[in-house]
Amino acid sequence: MLSALRALLAPFWSYSRERTAAQRDATDKSASPLLVYIVVVLFLILSILVIDMHRDELRALGLVVGAERVNPVFMSP
Repeated sequence: MLSALRALLAPFWSYSRERTAAQRDATDKSASPLLVYIVVVLFLILSILVIDMHRDELRALGLVVGAERVNPVFMSP
């Protein structure tokens, strides 16, 4: 039973060795500063959108403070 399990998992072990060698080679290279900047900006935009989508739920939990008040100028008499 154990030998059958080893035979089934053998391809995954050899793949993981090859993958770690490829990862080792990839860690020697640095990322482009422009690419890092773009990733950070996209992450910030995504987090702002997610917070905006779930604002009511976050307010109910007490994580978002301050209510958005309507300016009295825009209210009808």
